Amino acid sequence: MTYVSVITLVAYGLVVALLGMVAVIDGRTRRIPNALSGALVVLWVLWRLVLGLAGKHLGLGFKAEVLGPAPDVMVPPGLEIGGISFASGILGAVILGGGLLVLTTVYELVTRKESFGGGDIKLMAALGLFLGVERGLVCLLAACVLSLLYAGLRALVVKVCGARASQGSAAGDADEAATSLGQAGTAPSEASNGDSLLGGTLPFGPFIALGTLVAFVA
Repeated sequence: MTYVSVITLVAYGLVVALLGMVAVIDGRTRRIPNALSGALVVLWVLWRLVLGLAGKHLGLGFKAEVLGPAPDVMVPPGLEIGGISFASGILGAVILGGGLLVLTTVYELVTRKESFGGGDIKLMAALGLFLGVERGLVCLLAACVLSLLYAGLRALVVKVCGARASQGSAAGDADEAATSLGQAGTAPSEASNGDSLLGGTLPFGPFIALGTLVAFVA
């Protein structure tokens, strides 16, 4: 593996590390800090510049390496991450960020409901720089599928727990039964609102992080 490939692998590793921070923060606060999305953009710029300097050192030309495809790298267990060019990264950022913004705006105008948050849109735009259009769409699709699966599973768990709480409360006193039944009645509704992908309450950052891992090796 050449040191140019090592540089690229380090850049991808930093992307994953930043996405790990995004997942934790979004999971706890339901927001994605602009600083983390901005850090991804800065990382991409620095990475392309370092590739250019490495190309100049190797006699390949600074401009050619900045604008050309990044080197392909191998990650365990033998999976290959294909490199994209400068132009593909810019196009990925514009299409993913801009497309998601338009989709969100139209959805909210038609349904009068909240859709993807601004943090999600900015994060997808920043990731588009590393993923390009095709892998960026794979990332978004994987994130949507995983979030829907999670929402369905969580709703099922809440429903089962609510049913058990109702059965257990029947043997208690009247006040305790009323409280338990009230909780059982509201839990599915809360789960439905909180787990709606386009409801704005389900943290989408963790699923974008997982989708990025899928897209890297897709």
